Amino acid sequence: MNPPFRDGPAASRRDAVAARKEAYEQLRGLSTWRLLAATKAPAVLSILQAVFPGGDRRLPRSELVARVATHLPLLHEDEQVARTAPEYVDSWVREGYLTRRDDPQRVETTFEPSPATIDAIQFIASLEEHRPTTTESRLQLVVQQFERLAQETETDRDVRLADLQRRRERIEAEIRELAEGELLLPSPEASVDRLRDILQIASELSGDFLQYREDLRAVDLSLREQILSPEGSRGEVLEQLLAGDDLLGQSTVGRTFTAFFRMLNDPQQTRMAQELVDRLLERDFARTLTREEREKLANVFSDLYEPAQEVLDVKTELYRSLARFVRSQDFRQHRVLLEALQEAQGIALAQKDEVSSRAPFPLEPLLSRARLASVSQHQLKDPTDPGAPAEAEVHDATTLSVEVLQDLVRTNDIDIVTLTDDVNTVRGRAGQASIGDVLRAAPARQGLASVIGLMFLATQHAQAREGSTEIVTWRELDGNDYAAKVPAYYFLDDVPAQ
Repeated sequence: MNPPFRDGPAASRRDAVAARKEAYEQLRGLSTWRLLAATKAPAVLSILQAVFPGGDRRLPRSELVARVATHLPLLHEDEQVARTAPEYVDSWVREGYLTRRDDPQRVETTFEPSPATIDAIQFIASLEEHRPTTTESRLQLVVQQFERLAQETETDRDVRLADLQRRRERIEAEIRELAEGELLLPSPEASVDRLRDILQIASELSGDFLQYREDLRAVDLSLREQILSPEGSRGEVLEQLLAGDDLLGQSTVGRTFTAFFRMLNDPQQTRMAQELVDRLLERDFARTLTREEREKLANVFSDLYEPAQEVLDVKTELYRSLARFVRSQDFRQHRVLLEALQEAQGIALAQKDEVSSRAPFPLEPLLSRARLASVSQHQLKDPTDPGAPAEAEVHDATTLSVEVLQDLVRTNDIDIVTLTDDVNTVRGRAGQASIGDVLRAAPARQGLASVIGLMFLATQHAQAREGSTEIVTWRELDGNDYAAKVPAYYFLDDVPAQ
């Protein structure tokens, strides 16, 4: 019999394999794995790629169903009972292949590929292209990033100074060689490989944006669960939210996205990067790229703005919704409901062994009823009959005090930070700006609430013109245009950051 310690490494390896198998079993339930393993995966993936081409990342339901309907024969090859296009769309949502979005500013529900579908398509594309990932250019990218990180995090002043001196010597050597007429260039093949690797990394960001949104929603759900939890860090979370802390932005995914978005919107960085892209497009080796690759290269940064802005909008809306959830005390009602549900669940679990599942239920549920009436009872509208004009309702004008404006800003969750940026932007261009100037340059995102927010900023930081008024116009969230007469204020200096 062998000593027990000899079985240690073997047992450890067996445990590691078993743990890995268990992890794979859990991953097998994810949408990406299920999509790739589905019997109709080739048809589903090809159809989703066709209905969501490069420029259409989100489609209304009617258009999505119409596009899927044109490819139904591919899905009906092995089916005895053919399903319709709407049925396929609904099943793909349930399976996690599509993500449904209910946008209050859109009449119709919209759909987009889920992060799982994006990952599956990119994986299949990598198999189809047969391009190895272990290229020299990728290794150089890794080494360069390691070198940069090591230099930026070096705490020894002498070591850091020595690194800078070596870099200066290399640059001076390159300058001397170039001045003497030696111009060393990498081979066109190596340049194309490096460029394609960079484009591949950029294309993978599209799936990351979708994942950002899902991760932010997961963080929001976790925070709400902590608020409703009877124990744990509920009090600390409530205190931070009531103090105005952006816990979504302080999360790991929030910090990562904020850093990315800040860099993407840096005018100097963006201008420099676009100039580099334009120079690369003029190179001889870039002519060997396909038309699709050249378009991706030309729009590599502009294609990131819209999805990044959508992620920011989701983050902002989640933050505001979470803040309203806490400040309005709605969480107390949810907590009472949760406690009642937990109590009912506890009673049910206590009775599960005493009451048979087949025992007759003593209560008879009441069936809902619908009142039916003939269509002929409805009076149809005659489009040629203008009808009697509605009398205009006139209200007396009142003056809003600073205290009233401040209370409206606080209770209606008005986005003062964005309004401050709009005022400073317009004033920076023209030297001064009125409330009407700001609304004409930056439409009211929150409707009347934005106008109230601008009035509040004006009473605090703008100069009033005695006896003068101006007409301001804005569009409400329902699509209707409104106008109001307000006192004339002029912003002569930048508004301090809120």
